[in-house]
Amino acid sequence: MGIYDSRNIFGIRIYNYNDDELTNILFEKKYDEVMSDEQKKEAYLFYTELNKKNKIHFQYYIECINRDGKEVFLMWFPLALNTFLKKFNV
Repeated sequence: MGIYDSRNIFGIRIYNYNDDELTNILFEKKYDEVMSDEQKKEAYLFYTELNKKNKIHFQYYIECINRDGKEVFLMWFPLALNTFLKKFNV
């Protein structure tokens, strides 16, 4: 059974790791609806204000559908920097 994403984004997480290799969440927003352009812009502007961008990681909260289409759920997935810039620089 496979899982497919619908490309609908419901949230964003921007994080790095501290010295103990523990996740340090810098920005996280989850919504009950697909993110608006204004909400995406808020995340992008937060990212632009960060000083050390080379150690930043992203995840997005997306709607997933199993292969038979019977189950829909939300799940965090890694998001590459170039994809973040493309989708959130609105």
